[in-house]
Amino acid sequence: MEKKMSEKEMQDSVMRFLFDNHGVRGEIMHMRAPAAELIAHDYPASVKKLLLELASAAVLVAATLKDGSEISLQIKGSENAPLKYALVNISQDLSFYGSASINQETSFPDNEDADLEQLTGKDGVLILSVFPESGTKWQGVVALDTNSISASLQKYFQESQQLPTNFFIWSDTQKQETGGVLLQIIPEIEGNLESLEHLSVLTASLTKEELFNLPKTECLSRLFAHEQVRIFKEKPTKFKCVCSKERCLNALRQLDRDTLLDMVDEGKAEMTCQHCGKHYTFSQSDLKSLLLEVSQ
Repeated sequence: MEKKMSEKEMQDSVMRFLFDNHGVRGEIMHMRAPAAELIAHDYPASVKKLLLELASAAVLVAATLKDGSEISLQIKGSENAPLKYALVNISQDLSFYGSASINQETSFPDNEDADLEQLTGKDGVLILSVFPESGTKWQGVVALDTNSISASLQKYFQESQQLPTNFFIWSDTQKQETGGVLLQIIPEIEGNLESLEHLSVLTASLTKEELFNLPKTECLSRLFAHEQVRIFKEKPTKFKCVCSKERCLNALRQLDRDTLLDMVDEGKAEMTCQHCGKHYTFSQSDLKSLLLEVSQ
């Protein structure tokens, strides 16, 4: 018997939909709990908003892939920019984690709605990396000269993939929510560029309040009341960090012997995951065992 999604899972999920007569497919998503976990750090409000939008974009893109690919979506700031990087990594099951790094030596915009150039400088880039379950990894890089994640991704899919795709993304740092809609042409179907434009005009009328408070099916029925829309089953998404004690040990194994000796003398070592904030403590006994291991 197929397990039904809980109300919480339906909030934190993505749903595929299809316009058969237009040759356009779409994804609509909204999440609360995973969004809250993603930004549960001492980031400026503008960085929290950026991370939320990056997570929505990552979920929307990942949901379109059929081959079990994992993706990484990263914004990299230019040298001396307030933001060093922000990234979201998402697995084929739509679980994700992410974090951001801030340049402590520069002043940071207090405004939550600071534009991308204020955060990343003039040479900031958006990097999309795809790791197929089988096959070769591929990566795309696009300059952040459009001043929004949505527009930058649209530019990438248009110019690099020749796959016109439109993104609509909303976020709220106070309510710790994010969501969005993706519309993408189905290749080799004539006339769907005009359909994409038409459906995008309709989608632009969606409000953040509607997306965050209404079921996805109702959002779609309101937007496309006069269109034939085929709706698919929702898929849950969640925040799930990949950190572990073993991963931390692997990082410690990369240290030189003198550094490990200093840690042994100090009596313990502590590590904190930059993505989820989980703390790991290694006793003097753990460190001695590790030192013996790397000395062999």
